[in-house]
Amino acid sequence: MAKLLYEIKDGIAWTRFNRPEILNALDSDELGAFVRALQDAADDSEVKAIVISSVGDSFCAGEDLKNALREYPLLQTGEMHPILDIVEDITEGLQAIPRIIRMARKVVIASVRGLAVGGGFEIAIDSDLIVAAESARFGFPEGNAGMTITGAATKLLPLSIGLHRARELALTGEFIDAAEAYRIGLVNRLVPTGEEDAEAERLARRIMTRAPFSVVNHKRLLQNAAEIGFEATLELEKQTITNMIYTEDYGEAITAFGEKRTPTFKGR
Repeated sequence: MAKLLYEIKDGIAWTRFNRPEILNALDSDELGAFVRALQDAADDSEVKAIVISSVGDSFCAGEDLKNALREYPLLQTGEMHPILDIVEDITEGLQAIPRIIRMARKVVIASVRGLAVGGGFEIAIDSDLIVAAESARFGFPEGNAGMTITGAATKLLPLSIGLHRARELALTGEFIDAAEAYRIGLVNRLVPTGEEDAEAERLARRIMTRAPFSVVNHKRLLQNAAEIGFEATLELEKQTITNMIYTEDYGEAITAFGEKRTPTFKGR
C-alpha cells in the first residue's frame, strides 16, 4: 500500500513522498499514487499551486532497487515481461509526470532536501521551479545500475544547464551538492535545511497573486520556445497578448492600477 501523503492547504496541493526509511525510493505503488495525486491536483480548480516535498531527510532516491533484485531472475526465466511488467509499470509512470506538469495550469514547485537522485532527480527537473535545501544532492546513478534516465530529463536538463554539463552528470553519474546546483542554474532558491518547504510555499503564494492566465501562458510560451522557431515564437507571443487583452483579469489589472490598489484576479 502506498504511503504518499497528499493534502490541500489554502490553495496549495502538497504531495509528500513518505518512505523515509528507504530514502523515499519509489516502487510501482508509490509511483502510481504520486502520478494520480499530481493529476488530481492539476485538475482541481481549487488548487492554485502544487508543491512536491517529502518526509525525512531525503527528497527521493528514485526506483527501489530491491524490486529490481527480485525482478531480474524472473525476467531471465520469462516469468516477467520487460515491457509489460517493467517499462509500462515504472518508465511510463515516470514519463507521465512531465506530461502532467507541462499541461498543469498552475505552477509546480519541487522542495528538495537530501538526496534527489535517479527518478527523484527527474521529478525535480520536471518541476517548474526547484527550491533546494543546503543538504540537497542531485545526480543520476543509473550508469552504475546498468540503466538510463527517463522522465524527459534528457530534454529538460540540457535546457536548464546546457548540453555539456548535462552530459557530464549523465555519463559520470557524479552527484552535485545544492550550492553547485544553484551556481549552474539548476535550482531557483537555495535555503538552509529545514526552510525549504516554507520557501517553496512563499514562492508559490507569490505566484498565486499573479493573474492565472498570465501564469499558464508564460508556462506555455517558455515551453514552446524550446521547440519552435524564432518567428513562430514571436507570432505565438503576439497571439497570446491579443487573447490576454480580452480577459477580465486584464481589465481588473488596468483598473486597479488606476485606482492605486492591488488587483483581485479571478482567472477569467
